Amino acid sequence: MAIPYLRRRLCALEAIFPLSPPKVYPPLTPPEIVDIARRVQVGEALTRAEVARIAQHSPSYDGELVIKYIRGDVFVKRYIGIDLALV
Repeated sequence: MAIPYLRRRLCALEAIFPLSPPKVYPPLTPPEIVDIARRVQVGEALTRAEVARIAQHSPSYDGELVIKYIRGDVFVKRYIGIDLALV
């Protein structure tokens, strides 16, 4: 069998049955949450690692910001005048 064919098959199998344990990402820091919110607002794409961190620690709160990961989508909400860390 050809190497590219084997790589495609292996990638397909890994998508169905992960062969490695899931990665454990550290929680998002407040500056990272603000940066991600800014980039989402501007329309910039997030990296796979950032999306994986958001998914693993969803929802993430920082002051007025909430970042959620729901069914493959990242949502950013800003609640003006409400400090969500105190709620």
